[in-house]
Amino acid sequence: MFFTQFGLLFANMQWFVIVCFLVGLAFLAVEIFVPGFGFFGISGIVLLVASVVLRAVFHAENDQPVLQAFQFVLIDAIIIGLGLGFLVLAQKKGWLKKTSIFHTGTAVDEKRSDGTVDYGFLKGQKGVAATILRPSGKIEIDGAVYDAESEGFVIEKGEKIVVTEIRDGIVRVEKVDNNQK
Repeated sequence: MFFTQFGLLFANMQWFVIVCFLVGLAFLAVEIFVPGFGFFGISGIVLLVASVVLRAVFHAENDQPVLQAFQFVLIDAIIIGLGLGFLVLAQKKGWLKKTSIFHTGTAVDEKRSDGTVDYGFLKGQKGVAATILRPSGKIEIDGAVYDAESEGFVIEKGEKIVVTEIRDGIVRVEKVDNNQK
């Protein structure tokens, strides 16, 4: 009975059900290679669900729609599972290494990004404001220029500063009082 209904599942299928099924699978395949969960993913899922519902609604007399809907969902799950299995295998073998789905690096080259530099060595160092800090600007310590933020106060260009802390990769500075040495 299961296999008889399985044969009738495709024999009695209407053309619009087949179109919904194939376009839904194609949209899910596109969604795999397009970052994010957007139009193609949602549309693919809706079309696959619609194909199952339409197959159950438009059935022949000798069909058992509940059994065939179960079979249709099982086929969808097997196809999607095989696709995901292929992606896992392709990722392990490196077949799709250059696609955006498996890109594991950072968007900014680490050699050029200030976000990867450890500025911990600057804590307690004294220097001068290379630009006005309102509150962001540039400071100069021992001839090197760094991006920095003041602790909420404007520091004029040329004023002496001290690095108070490094928080989240940001150099925080305060103006040095003339009374401090």
